[in-house]
Amino acid sequence: MKSDDSPQRSLADAPPADDAPTRVVVVNHVRIVLFAGAALLAFTFFDAIAKVVLLFLLAFLFAIVLNAPVRRLERRGVRRAVSVAGVVLLLMAALGTAGVVLGPRVTEEANGLVQNAPESLDRLRAQADRLVSDFPLLGRFLDTETLTEEKLAERFALLMPRIGRYTVSFFGGIAAGVVVLVTALYTVASPRPLVRGLLTAVPPGYRSRAARALTRIVAQLEAWALATLVLMGIIFLVSWIGLSILAVPNSLLYGLLAGFGEAIPTIGPIVSAVPPMFAALSESPSKALWVAALFFVIQQVENHLLVPWVMSKNLNLHPVSILFFVIALGALLGITGALLAVPTAIITKVLFEEFYARKRPADPDDLDYEAEQVIQAGDGERSAPPAPPPTPKPAPEG
Repeated sequence: MKSDDSPQRSLADAPPADDAPTRVVVVNHVRIVLFAGAALLAFTFFDAIAKVVLLFLLAFLFAIVLNAPVRRLERRGVRRAVSVAGVVLLLMAALGTAGVVLGPRVTEEANGLVQNAPESLDRLRAQADRLVSDFPLLGRFLDTETLTEEKLAERFALLMPRIGRYTVSFFGGIAAGVVVLVTALYTVASPRPLVRGLLTAVPPGYRSRAARALTRIVAQLEAWALATLVLMGIIFLVSWIGLSILAVPNSLLYGLLAGFGEAIPTIGPIVSAVPPMFAALSESPSKALWVAALFFVIQQVENHLLVPWVMSKNLNLHPVSILFFVIALGALLGITGALLAVPTAIITKVLFEEFYARKRPADPDDLDYEAEQVIQAGDGERSAPPAPPPTPKPAPEG
């Protein structure tokens, strides 16, 4: 009997007939199931500890802010523990002074805003009816029936779940603030063991790259945080003074809102301008236009003068990238996520550049040429820019 040494072929290896149905065989189904299960477990785990992660991110960001003056005092010979205590005492004194000076008026304006809300809504609805009667086209976009307490309460109730699952209540916010403060103080008082532990967890081959990435992240986060605090103070003062000149009620409260709105880039300044505009509209449309003009001028001055002067240019973040992180983190994590949008963008950009882009360096001229080709793609190849000249190679030595 003659043996056949040729490899045996199974029915699955045989070519299918013309009329046979095509079969799709998943050969790595075990890996797919395990990967899906691991992804589900990771998402469940993150969902369970999301609040804790957010609190510690805020604490580390606050620690970076406190570390700036502490580091300067330490370089002048002051011990770190004494520097931390002195900075904290100065911060508490500043906050206490601001609370004593501005607290009573803020409380008075907040109470007046709540008590006068029904009357303000009536005046706003009357102004809206007058505008619709004078300009009928506005009736397509302005529904005056929604400007009632009941309708606004319903809309607010529908909006609250969309603010974010991890938005805390008032007392929860106080407890979270205490946790953030204590964690930040412990971090600033003794940062070396934390940094050493983090670098120890990185494989030795990537440790120097991780140290360089952490150095860039800390420097850029510090520059952003300090610049943001300065901008918040400037916008608060300018908005308060401008609204006071325009005789807008509750000008201090709206000025504080504008200052805090600076912490949320792109969207925060726009949203913070809406309440004073409605408050002015309840009195007269011309005053609302003046308020809109005031905030427009403030934003133009900020974008063209204050930001280049105060904000460090080495952040190099595109506004579209920041807007993406604001919307994405705001939708996922609420107001806290929107506050952490720029730090998250900074961390993502630095990690991408250090661990991916450095491994695949590209010629900037080639990147500019290819980017210009993409931009001009709608006009066809005829309008494509000319190819850049080849880079001359250095002559061999000797």
